[in-house]
Amino acid sequence: MSLKKAEQIAHKYSKTLQLPKTSFPKRSSHEKALNDLIPRSSQLLYKHQFDTRKTDDDIFILHDGPPYANGDLHLGHALNKVLKDIILRFNMLKGKKVYYQPGWDCHGLPIELKALEKYKKLHKSEPSQLDIKQVRAIAREHATLTIESQMNKFKELAILTDFDNVYKTLNHEFEISQLKTFQKMMHKGLIKRQKKPVYWGCETNTALAESELEYNDQHRSTAAYVKFPLVEPSTELQQILDSNSLNNVKLLIWTSTPWTIPSNRAISANEQFEYTVIASDVDQLIVSSDLAENLLSISDQYTQLDVTIPGSAIVGSKYTNPRTKDSTFPVIHGDHVTNSAGTGLVHTAPGHGNDDYFVCLEHGIEAYSPVDQYGRYTDELPSGYESLTGLRVQGEGNKQSLELMKEAGMLFHIDNSYIHSYPYDWRSKKPVIIRATPQWFANVGAIKSKVLDALSSVKFVPEKGRNRLSAFVRNRNEWCISRQRAWGVPIPALYSKSDENVVLMDDESVSHIINKIDELGVDAWFEEEPNVERWLPDSHRGQGDQFYKGKDTMDVWFDSGTSWNEIAKFCKENGLQRDVLADVYLEGSDQHRGWFQSSILTKVGSSDDANPASPYKTIVTHGFTLDEKGNKMSKSIGNVVSPDQVILGGGKGNNKITGIGVDGLRLWVAQADYTSDMAIGPIVLKHAGDALKKLRLTFSFLLGNLENGLTSQSVVPYAELSKIDQYALSKLYQMQDEVLSLYDEYNFSRAFKVFSNHLNVEASAIYFDAIKDRLYADSLESVDRLSAQTVLAEFLKVYATVLSPLLPLITQEVWDYTPEWIKQGTPHPLSLGVVKYDPQWKNEHLESQFGKVFEIKDKILLLQEHGRKQEKTIKNSLENAIYLTTAEGSKIHSLLLQLAPELADVFRVSSVHLNEEPPAGTAYRYDGEAVVDGDTIAISVVPSVHAKCPRCWNYTAPSEEQLCTRCQHVIAQ
Repeated sequence: MSLKKAEQIAHKYSKTLQLPKTSFPKRSSHEKALNDLIPRSSQLLYKHQFDTRKTDDDIFILHDGPPYANGDLHLGHALNKVLKDIILRFNMLKGKKVYYQPGWDCHGLPIELKALEKYKKLHKSEPSQLDIKQVRAIAREHATLTIESQMNKFKELAILTDFDNVYKTLNHEFEISQLKTFQKMMHKGLIKRQKKPVYWGCETNTALAESELEYNDQHRSTAAYVKFPLVEPSTELQQILDSNSLNNVKLLIWTSTPWTIPSNRAISANEQFEYTVIASDVDQLIVSSDLAENLLSISDQYTQLDVTIPGSAIVGSKYTNPRTKDSTFPVIHGDHVTNSAGTGLVHTAPGHGNDDYFVCLEHGIEAYSPVDQYGRYTDELPSGYESLTGLRVQGEGNKQSLELMKEAGMLFHIDNSYIHSYPYDWRSKKPVIIRATPQWFANVGAIKSKVLDALSSVKFVPEKGRNRLSAFVRNRNEWCISRQRAWGVPIPALYSKSDENVVLMDDESVSHIINKIDELGVDAWFEEEPNVERWLPDSHRGQGDQFYKGKDTMDVWFDSGTSWNEIAKFCKENGLQRDVLADVYLEGSDQHRGWFQSSILTKVGSSDDANPASPYKTIVTHGFTLDEKGNKMSKSIGNVVSPDQVILGGGKGNNKITGIGVDGLRLWVAQADYTSDMAIGPIVLKHAGDALKKLRLTFSFLLGNLENGLTSQSVVPYAELSKIDQYALSKLYQMQDEVLSLYDEYNFSRAFKVFSNHLNVEASAIYFDAIKDRLYADSLESVDRLSAQTVLAEFLKVYATVLSPLLPLITQEVWDYTPEWIKQGTPHPLSLGVVKYDPQWKNEHLESQFGKVFEIKDKILLLQEHGRKQEKTIKNSLENAIYLTTAEGSKIHSLLLQLAPELADVFRVSSVHLNEEPPAGTAYRYDGEAVVDGDTIAISVVPSVHAKCPRCWNYTAPSEEQLCTRCQHVIAQ
C-alpha cells in the first residue's frame, strides 16, 4: 500500500481517537496573573480560609520580620516573602487556619536621612532649617509612600495574606504597645542611664548598638608605642629600680588609636605577669618579659636588662602624661591585659573603650571623652592638647596628636600601616569610634540565663543558627537602646534643668507620659515647651518649669523587637492561649544579631513569668542572593537582578533575562538551597523556566485526558485497576508523603527535587507512556480506559496540591479547568487539602515486582536502541514483538505470567510472548538476556508478524488497510 493511501486511512480514523483536548492555556499570561489569578489564589483565598476555618490554639502563625520602609524591593525581599508564603500555604494545605500579618519597620536614621535628602532636592534648601516636628512629618510621609510602593510589589508575588491588615511601627497603637513594653522592662530594673563608652557613628551622629556594626578585616590604622614617665613608683618597684640604678624609667604602651592618648586616665598591668626593662642611652622602659624580644626587634637602640619585676610591684605606681603639666595617673590591675601582643601594659581611656571603662569603674575613675557627636575634639581637652580642638579624631586630629607626643618625646615607634579588623557603621559604611556619652541601656546580663533557657526549646533551620544566636546573647551584657535622632519613638524621660543627671523616669511618670502620648500622639512629645507641666504626674504638679523632655529616641531594633505584641493582641482578641506566640520567624541570617535577638530580649525582659517563653517556636534563616559566578550583587558591577527582571524579563548583555513570570520566580526560590547563599542569573532562571514549561505540559496532558469519560460515578475501584495502575498509585502516594515530610522540615528544594524526579521518571517515562494506547484508542466506556483515568484523576489532585504551596498561580489555573467532581467545590487546591488515600494503595511488594519488570525493560531498550541507531532497522518501538524465555516455574516466570496482559503497554511494543520461539526468517533479530533475582531471562527483539493498525498504530492488524480486533470493536460501538 502506498504511503499516501496509508495516511488517508489513518486520517479517516484519527477522529475516532480520544486524543487529549483541553482549553487549559499553553502559556501563562502576566496580565491574567495580575488581574485574576493572583487575587483569587492569594488575598481572596486567605480571607476565605480565615473566615471559614476555626480559630483555635492550633492556628498557625507566621510572624513577619518587618522590611525597612526605605527604598525599592530587591530580590532578597522577594526571596524572603516567597519562603514565608510557601510555609503558610503548606500549613493551609494541612488543614490549618493560618494567620500572617505583613509588617513594616518605619523609624530610624536611614529613613530620616533619605527624607531630608528628598526635601533638599525638592525645596533647594538645607533641611537644617527644619524643626523636629517638621523632620518627623517628612520622614513619616517618606515611610508611608515607601510602604505603599513595596506593598504593591509584594502583592504581585502572590502572597497569601490580607494586605488590608498590616502592622507598621509608626502606627499609634504599635508605639503605645512599644512604650508599655519599655515600661515593663524599666519596672523590672532592666533599663538604666549611664555615661559610658558606646559605639558612635560620626557621620550619623548617634550611638550604635553592636548589631548595627559590620567589621572590616582590612582596616588600616596608625598604631603607636607611647612612653609615659614613671613619677611615683610603688614601694616594691622603687626598691627594684634603686637596686638596679634605674632613674629615668617609663612605662611603654601600644595603641591603635593614638587619638585617645589625651583621654588616658590609667595604665593597666597584670599582677600575674612578669615584667622587665629594656634600656637605651636616653631612658629605660618597663615591658612584659614575654614581649621584650619583639620590642627589641623594632628598635636597635635598646637592649634588655637583667631585671625582673613582678606585675604586682607595678600596680599602685603613678605616672605622668608629659604634655599635661603636673598630671599623675595610676597603674591598675586589669584581667583583660594579655602578653600575646603589644607591651603587656595597656593604655586605659575609660571614655573610649569598654574594657577600659569597666576596669576604671572598679577604681572610681570616671569616663572622660573630650570628643563631640561629629567625632571632633572639644575644648574639654587637657592642657597641652588644646591645639587639637575642632579636629576630627579619625583624621587630622590623629596626626596632630602624634605630632604633639613626638614633641614631648613620648614616641617609641609608629606603624602607619597596621591592618586589623575594625567596626564600621553598617549604614554609613564608615569606621566608628567609641565615645562616652550618657545613654540608656537595657541590662541583658540580668536576663541572659532566661533568654538562653527560652532558646533551648526553639527549633532552628538550619541548626547552626542555634549556636550563632546563642553566642550573640551569651556575649552581650548591655544593649544601648537610645539614639540621638528625631524620627523614632521617644524614651519617656524628663530631665532636671538644674542638673541633667537628675532624671524623672519611674512607673508613675512613665504611665502618665504614655497616657498623654496615647491622647495627643507621639509628635506632641517633640513640641518645644518651656513648661512641661502637662507631662508631669500628680506628684510633681507645679514643677513644669523645672524639667525638660528628653530628645533621645529608641533603637529601631527595640521597635521591631516588640512587634510580637501584634500577635499577643491578635491572640487576646480571639481568646487564644499560646505559650509561644509565633510558630515561625523567618529572616536572613544577619537577623541573628538583629531582630531574632531583639525580639526575644524584649519578650523575656518584659515578662512576669518565672520561665518566660520565646516569642517563636522555630527560627528559619536564609542566605543572600549572588550572581551566577558567586559574586555579590552590585549596581557598579551591573550584576543586580530585580524581581521585575525575573518576572517580566530585561537586562543587558550577559545579564539579559527572559521573563519567567511570578511562578517562575517562586520556582527559583523553591529549587534553591536557601540555607546558604543562592546564585541567580540567566542560566539558572532558564532552568526554572524550562521546569515550569514541563509542568504546564504535564497538566495539559492530565486535563486533556480527563475531558471525556470518567465521572464520579465511573471511578474504577482499586481492586479492579490494572497492576500498572496500582503501581502508579503506590509511587504517587509515596512521592506525596515524602514531599509533605520535606515541607515539614522546611526543605523545599529537596521536596521539589523529589516531585520532579517522580514527574520525569515515574509519570512521564513509565506510566504516561504505558497508558497512552488505552487512553487514546479504547472506547469511552472501556474499563481499561476508565482505570487509567481514575489514576490520572489522582495524579491531578496530588500534583496540584503538593505544588500549590510553591506555585499558586499555575495550580489555580489548573483548578479552573479541573472537572467539578474532582474539585469538590473548593476554590483552590490548597482548600482541598492533602489528598487522602487508602493505606493499601502504597504497595511495596507491587513496586518491587515492577522493579524487576523494569530491569527487563532496560535490556529491551538497549537492544532496540542498537537496532535504531546502529542497524537502522527500527523506527518505532511499536514495530517490535518481544520474546522472553525463562525457566518454567521460576519466580520471574510466575511474575511475567501474572503481568502478561500489561507487558506490551509497559514495554511500549505491540506484543510480548513468554517462552515461545521467535519466528524464523524475520528481517532482524536482536538477542540479549537479563538476570533478575538470579533468574536468567533470554530476550529477543523481532519485528511483529502483524501489520500496523491504521487507527491505533499498534502492529496487531491483519493488514495495513484493516483495523485490529480492539479497534474494530470500538468503531462498531
